[in-house]
Amino acid sequence: PCRKEMPDLETLYARFKDRGLVVLAISDEDPEKVRSFIDAHHYRFPVLLDPGRAVNEAFRVEGIPKNFIYDREGKLAAQSIDMRTMQQFLALLEKAGLK
Repeated sequence: PCRKEMPDLETLYARFKDRGLVVLAISDEDPEKVRSFIDAHHYRFPVLLDPGRAVNEAFRVEGIPKNFIYDREGKLAAQSIDMRTMQQFLALLEKAGLK
């Protein structure tokens, strides 16, 4: 499911990055496997490698994909678990003030 929603995240990143949207993917998979996947698909948003799962533990991620949407003030505006569609992502971003 994470890999399936990556194209939508790339589309959203390209559409809204000039308006302040930051997309940060986090992966606990093998770093070389992640790099080759990102390179093969030409994703431009950053990916944090978390092989020790420190980020997963800090944010209490119990299922994937997990999405956190923060507003411009750094407050959590929305979150989701499981794969999202483009329309669902747009609705989450709207909760953070991005239309």
